[in-house]
Amino acid sequence: MDLAHPDRRERLEALAAQYALGTLRGLARVRFDRVLRSDPVVAATARDWERRLAVLAATVPGVTPSPRVWSAIVARLGLRAGIDEAGLGWWQRLGFWRGFALASFAAAVGLSVLQLLGPAVLSGESLVVVLAGPDAKPALIATAVRGEPLLTLKAVSESVPGPGRAYELWALPDGGAPQSLGVIAPGRVARLPLRRPSGEALASIPTLAVSLEPAGGSPTGAPTGPVLFTGRVERFY
Repeated sequence: MDLAHPDRRERLEALAAQYALGTLRGLARVRFDRVLRSDPVVAATARDWERRLAVLAATVPGVTPSPRVWSAIVARLGLRAGIDEAGLGWWQRLGFWRGFALASFAAAVGLSVLQLLGPAVLSGESLVVVLAGPDAKPALIATAVRGEPLLTLKAVSESVPGPGRAYELWALPDGGAPQSLGVIAPGRVARLPLRRPSGEALASIPTLAVSLEPAGGSPTGAPTGPVLFTGRVERFY
C-alpha cells in the first residue's frame, strides 16, 4: 500500500498517530517502520505526530513509580534483589537507570525543542540526541550528520559546570564501559570532533551521557563525577 498517496492521507495519519503513541504493534509496526525509513512523506507525518504528542506530554505531571515497580524490573532483568552497588560503575547502577527512565521520556518531549534548531536538523541523514536530567528537562541537544566526524551540541538550558569543573560527554555502548567523546566547551554551542564519521562512531551506541568532571576532563579515562544528563541516540536514516 502506498501510504504517501493523497487518497490514503487519512490512513497515514491514523497509522502515524498510533506509531507515535506506541499503540501500533507487531507486524503492523514493523511494516510501518520499514516504510518510514524509505518514504519521506511517511517519515515527515510520523515526526509531526511525535511533535504534537510531545507538547501534550509536557503538560502531564510526573509520577513516581512505587518501589514494587523497580523490584519487578530488577527481577525481570535477572539482577540480584539485594545487589551491592558499591562496586558497580554508575552506568550499571539501578539508581542511574531510574533517572534515565525519566530522561528517556524527555526525548519525546524534547522533539519539540528541535524546532529551535530549525528544519535543517532533520533533513538528510542525521543523528539527534536530547540530553536531559532526571527531571526530564532538556539541557543539551547533540546533532551530527551521518557522514561527518563532528558532533554539535547546543545548550537549551542555563546549566553551567561551575568554576574548576567541566561537562564531559560519554558514549554508553550496550554491555560496555563508557567511552569519552570529549569535554564540552562552555557556551551555547560546542563542537566535538569524532575519530570517524558519526554514523560509524556511534553505530553501536544507544545512549549518550554527560558527567561533571574536573576542568580538562576525567583524570582516569572513566567518569568520576555525577551523571547530570542522559539521552537516547535517535537516527533519522
